[in-house]
Amino acid sequence: MKLVSFNISIKKGNTPAVIDLLDNLGADFIALQESMMPHEESVFPGFRSGKDISDYFSGHLPYSFFAPIYIAKCVTNNGICVRDFGGKVEQGTQVLSRYQICSAENKFYYENYKTEYDATHFKEKDWARSILSAIINLPDDKKLKIINVHGIWNSTRIGDTRTVAQSEFIISELLKDEIPTIVAGDFNLLPESPSIKIIENHLTNLSVKYKLKTTRPEKNLVVDYIFVTDDIHVKDFRIVKTDISDHFPLVLEFEIDKQR
Repeated sequence: MKLVSFNISIKKGNTPAVIDLLDNLGADFIALQESMMPHEESVFPGFRSGKDISDYFSGHLPYSFFAPIYIAKCVTNNGICVRDFGGKVEQGTQVLSRYQICSAENKFYYENYKTEYDATHFKEKDWARSILSAIINLPDDKKLKIINVHGIWNSTRIGDTRTVAQSEFIISELLKDEIPTIVAGDFNLLPESPSIKIIENHLTNLSVKYKLKTTRPEKNLVVDYIFVTDDIHVKDFRIVKTDISDHFPLVLEFEIDKQR
């Protein structure tokens, strides 16, 4: 089986290129960050990625769950619209799956769902954050949990008390059951951050194990990760170098060794 995790960027207007790349990768599961779901027909094409991607892959990946963090018509800064979406649209994380999603939740751990996108104090406060936690029914009565994360932004990428709480929240979700689990996403944290170390106490960090040098085009930064439980047998793990987003997609090929 194959999973792709990808922050597709709301700034690029890149949905056709993202679809082409994902189509070529042929994944069984896709975990997207910065996915956009339109609520009005007037929403500009560049901000319809979640719907366009799920529509395109509806035959190959018929199961999808979207976990929004806000709905807005534009991004404002000091009361001025600095990015117009063209209509009401939600941003969040999204999982697409070849196999049935039997349960999925949008779990907030920092702030709550917003009905505006006010970026005035973004650098100090960030905005709402949640995890998408999905349990998927696989063949042979197996199950897989995917936790999709778009982590709290912090200027140092070393983190703070908020990102420590974020990691502890993710681990609490992991420990709720004994289902083989993949945690994937853009954490906005460097490998040496204490918050990443907390997760490494429970999961294997493939971005570190496979010695990734960067997950960002034109930047020497590793901030995107895939973590796995011990019962996920890794067959291959790699990045795909591309300039269609401000992050590289991570590709994991795996099998489940046994059901815990």
